[in-house]
Amino acid sequence: MSNKTLFCTGAGGFVGRYILSHYLQKEACEIFLLEQGGFRERLEHFLDEVITDPEQRRRIKILAGDITVPGLGLDDRGAAELKERATHVIHLAALYNLSAPRDVSVRVNVDGTRNLLDFLAEMPSLRRFAHTSTIAISGKSGGVFHEQDFDVGQEFKNYYDETKFLSEKLVRERRDSIPTVILRPTTVVGHSKTGAIEKIDGPYYALNMILRKMHRIIPETGATKFHFAPVDFVTDAYYHLFEDNASVGKVFHLVDPEPVTYVDFIELACAALGQSGPLLKLPPGLMRPTGKLPMFEKITGVPREAFETSFYPVEYDSSNAAPVLEKHRVTCPRVADYIDVMVDYFVNHSDDPRIRRGDWRRVTT
Repeated sequence: MSNKTLFCTGAGGFVGRYILSHYLQKEACEIFLLEQGGFRERLEHFLDEVITDPEQRRRIKILAGDITVPGLGLDDRGAAELKERATHVIHLAALYNLSAPRDVSVRVNVDGTRNLLDFLAEMPSLRRFAHTSTIAISGKSGGVFHEQDFDVGQEFKNYYDETKFLSEKLVRERRDSIPTVILRPTTVVGHSKTGAIEKIDGPYYALNMILRKMHRIIPETGATKFHFAPVDFVTDAYYHLFEDNASVGKVFHLVDPEPVTYVDFIELACAALGQSGPLLKLPPGLMRPTGKLPMFEKITGVPREAFETSFYPVEYDSSNAAPVLEKHRVTCPRVADYIDVMVDYFVNHSDDPRIRRGDWRRVTT
């Protein structure tokens, strides 16, 4: 048995289950997983499906808890065992929904992180902590947002971006006492080989728009990049960056280093769907007000918050991440190489009730 003991919040989410698979396949450590409600049940079902070795299954312990409660909602026995044994901690649990109320987003993303940090302060064996932030903390800033950048005076597009910024701020304030790795993933899409997804987000809204033939007139956003990457790349990168011995104290962007533009994505998606491309591209100043129309989302299938994202030209430097990922031979596939799989899965599964469509009451990453 390894001398490592992993503790993870949010392992029942889409990203979390892929990261957990890395530890099941590559590590011999004991694993404690904190989950609540339906996510706990889904996680147990996932483990029952993927783990056939009883010895391996016995290495995993699922704890019923809640990051929004001081002490993580654990009973005294569970809390004591976890504090004594955990050496590596991964924090994934968060509320990711652009329409969630601010107070709810604060409670999960900010208060939840504070509660976890307080808990970590009582772990004598802690060797490494991974905080899952997001590139969205860049807010409305433009130009190049570097991994070392944080507070650049940016405004935020929504409460998710703001509360993830505030949660990263809490983590940064305690880095002197907690050995921390901060990871900022891009928008995560389906697996590059299977297309499998669990949530309609980011580029899938554009696919919705195309299927409804509402893409004939689009904004001319020029070189503005569409930032997303497949879950297999993001989680492979996450695992290797966190486990690399030189990562403590650093911040990493988990991004596609060669993202396509919004316009290029529309063209690629149209080709994959067998549809003609846009007929007219209008200046953003003319198109932007349409996103505020009362029936915009119902007609186009694109939430206002997602539509407005395309108007903020920002690029993400990944100079810290690049050499580590090269060392571990982790590369991001080109969008053109998996767009057909991505589109095919969406077309064939978009009506699946198991794919979430923005219910902010469900806490997940």
